[in-house]
Amino acid sequence: MPLTTTLQVRFNECDGLGHVNNAVYYTYMETARIELFQLLDPDMNLNDWKLIVASTSCEYKSQASFAQWLTITTEIERIGNSSFTVLHRILDQQTEELIGLGRAVLVHYDYRKQKSSPLSKEMVKTLQSLALPQ
Repeated sequence: MPLTTTLQVRFNECDGLGHVNNAVYYTYMETARIELFQLLDPDMNLNDWKLIVASTSCEYKSQASFAQWLTITTEIERIGNSSFTVLHRILDQQTEELIGLGRAVLVHYDYRKQKSSPLSKEMVKTLQSLALPQ
């Protein structure tokens, strides 16, 4: 079952064309990943942070506009040895119309050693609980 985040589009997130600026969708997805981060690392200690973003992408399917309520779902698309891919769907809360489809590749990272490290068994178990059906 995916994690879900609900938010309302703020005025400052819209551009001169009256819809949400394309860059804002990345902020929406980042906001939605907070719950995932809490599951993977309940302490949320930035002095011992364990993840780094390797890549992000977003496909824009429809427009969102001021005051619209959105639901962002967060699921795991792929689990590797030291990385995983997060899939986000940005939906109109009322109609469930798909507005955006985003992905982020996150790497389990040791900042002291400045290199990736294998995902822990606990992390893999948590990620598997959010994995898309095969």
